Amino acid sequence: MRKIVTSIAVISLLAACGEKAAETKVDYAVLSGKVSSVGAKEDGQKVFLLQNDEVIKEIPVQTDGTFRDTIREIGDNHLYYLVENPVVQVPLYLANGANIELTLNEEVGKTMVSGSETKQTQYLIERNAFVSDRINGADSNLFGQKPPEFKENIKTFFAELNAKLKAYGFDDEFVKNQEKWAKYKFVEYLTAFPTYNRYTSGKDVILPDDFYAERDAIDYDNAEEYRLIDTYRDLVRNKFYTIITNPNDPENIKEFISAVNALKSDNIRADLAKGMVPLLSANNPLNKEVFDFINKNVTDEKVKEAAKKAYEVAGKLAAGKLSPKFSNYENFNGGTSSLDDFKGKVTYIDVWATWCLPCRGEIPALKELEKKFQGKDVAFVSISIDENKEDWKQFVKNEDLKGVQLIADGAFNAQFIEDYGIRQIPTFIIIDKEGKIVNADAPRPSSGEITGLLEGLLKK
Repeated sequence: MRKIVTSIAVISLLAACGEKAAETKVDYAVLSGKVSSVGAKEDGQKVFLLQNDEVIKEIPVQTDGTFRDTIREIGDNHLYYLVENPVVQVPLYLANGANIELTLNEEVGKTMVSGSETKQTQYLIERNAFVSDRINGADSNLFGQKPPEFKENIKTFFAELNAKLKAYGFDDEFVKNQEKWAKYKFVEYLTAFPTYNRYTSGKDVILPDDFYAERDAIDYDNAEEYRLIDTYRDLVRNKFYTIITNPNDPENIKEFISAVNALKSDNIRADLAKGMVPLLSANNPLNKEVFDFINKNVTDEKVKEAAKKAYEVAGKLAAGKLSPKFSNYENFNGGTSSLDDFKGKVTYIDVWATWCLPCRGEIPALKELEKKFQGKDVAFVSISIDENKEDWKQFVKNEDLKGVQLIADGAFNAQFIEDYGIRQIPTFIIIDKEGKIVNADAPRPSSGEITGLLEGLLKK
């Protein structure tokens, strides 16, 4: 009897421990899998976990192409994207306790999903594949249809998608948000229709008066939907950013700032303000207004710091300011060159790289420009930010590049590049005969205005 009582006590204790363990809540999800391409298996490869278009985590990929990580701090927004490259972007639904394994595929619809808590992720992949195949991948007949016919066909597609959604038996909240996703995606296609129709027909389409009825009924100031539904976020961004048809037009910028400041939703204002950082440039007469607008609305300290830096750089690069200098850059023809070597001439600087296709696309026009000003007081200086000097030298030789060919002393991290706040190439700069900035973001050689601009400077 004693042994029986002891056994019952042990069983009871184990049962109690088991109940206690069952009550412990898991506060993370496990994400693992394998990338799609052989190229992704190189050292240093990563996949990126995004939420609301922000990188939440960089996950290292092992040499065999596998990856694994623990995802913590999962809030009430469970929607993410796992990005291997611009082609492979897989939607995910992550909740605490989920253990999801993915075998990525360049055809996202063929991505394999296994593990626990995977039904929502499987649906999201199916959803994106459905839209890609049935609408994005459709032939021109769809977007070449008459507006009423196109609209009805798109409605039919999304009705079919919603039927797939309801067949899964998800909870009400997930279903509701996915129906909203489809609603806003439908409006996105209505908005895009005239442009794609023009590609197929070659002429502007005449739309019925009620064609945009669904778009016109949208509330563009819904903080919760902006946070949770990416198709709504895309529509809001498109509505406000298209106000700025010309980033160099002060009236466009003022209209945008006024419209965004009128929004009640803090998160929408903050996100739209963040997108204004690239407008802080030497050529923008409203830098102070843009900077104040960003500082007022943005909450991310990294974005504020980036805006502050861009604002300060823009102030130093205004027309008439002395140009930042470079010294002793290696010259393709031998020796070194510094900016001071070109004093007394109008200097047209091209910041470029051999691997930059848009840069290479400007080379023919640059050669023609150099011929026009041959023998005149214009110095054409090309500064490469290539990391590999041999690649640069070989390219200059093969393409028979003229002008002054230099290579920066630190590639994209060179002090001259930093001083000019250059974030993309090609970038062109004009400096006058006295070493003062004329334009820190000058017209390209292929533009129709550069010749007259240089000729005007020579007359001064």
